[in-house]
Amino acid sequence: FVHWRHQVRLAAALPRLAAGEAVARIAVDLGYQTPSAFSAMFRRLTGSTPSRYFALSDSA
Repeated sequence: FVHWRHQVRLAAALPRLAAGEAVARIAVDLGYQTPSAFSAMFRRLTGSTPSRYFALSDSA
């Protein structure tokens, strides 16, 4: 269940991050205590931090 919940949150976060919304705002909206907790989850699922993930996808 926890993995599924992380996947749902990640799916909700990706378009918002791509649109340039602040990580801190997204983290709070998705129920994370801190932006670092959100970033840790993001890194576990994608292998990258939110900012690095989008920097890499922009250069590809």
